[in-house]
Formats: sequence, C-alpha cells, structure tokens
Amino acid sequence: MKHHFSLTFRVTERQSVDVKKVAQRITGSDFHVETADLSGTEFSVHFAREGDHAADLLNYAREQVLNAMPGAELVSVDMSEEPPMTGAVDDITKLVIRACQVFGEPDLAHAWLNKPQSGLNGHIPKVLMVDAPGRTLVSRLLTALEIKD
Repeated sequence: MKHHFSLTFRVTERQSVDVKKVAQRITGSDFHVETADLSGTEFSVHFAREGDHAADLLNYAREQVLNAMPGAELVSVDMSEEPPMTGAVDDITKLVIRACQVFGEPDLAHAWLNKPQSGLNGHIPKVLMVDAPGRTLVSRLLTALEIKD
C-alpha cells in the first residue's frame, strides 16, 4: 500500500529554515520540502512510500528531517492513502471537505468557515485560507476540534 505523508516542523527563530539546504541533507529523492509559514520557522516535508507499516515509514522520515535540521520540532502529521492535492485551490477544497467531516454536515461546516473563530484569534477561516500559512492554521484548528470529539 502506498502512503502519502506531510510532516510539518517548527524551529526557533534564530535557526530559520533554508528549505533547499534541508532538502539536500535528506536521504532520498522523493522528499519535497517547502516553507510552511511566512516567518521561516516552519517547514513541511511531503513524500510517498510503499509499505504495510505506516508508523515505520513515518519514523524514518522524521529521523531524516531531524538529522537534516537538528532541533526541529514535529508539529503536525497528515497521512493518507490518496496522493495529496496540489495547488491552493485543491488545498482549500481539501480543507472544506475536512471541515464537513469534522462537523458532520456541510451547513455546519459552511457556518464555521464563514464566522470569526476564537481559535484563530477572531479571524474567519475562509479568509485565512487564501494563503499557505492561513491554511495551516485552519488545518491545525480542525485537527484540534477533531481530537476533542
């Protein structure tokens, strides 16, 4: 079975992230590294691997990143059996679908996405979702809401 992973890491402000250097230090050509926030303190690593034991694959990737960027802290993991969507429109679509899953009904998800949320410092999720850092914040809040239930 093929698994698709997205791991997001955070570093201290004084470390900063040069995604090209991180990518060069990771063993394996199937890792894609990108900046996850505007401050340069978060980055995401995306990859796909075949295997029956997703946890082993995930641990391998985490170790690769920590070897490339010591001191990085894993802040979120996304894993699926489907290839990740690409592009902002697909990412937004993915978040809307996820909100529908979290809230159980499209109308509830729509209402949540369109009103200020305290977990987003009073910002409206659909407004934040126009850029990658905002989508990351909305995704994290949906994960927190999902875990609470």
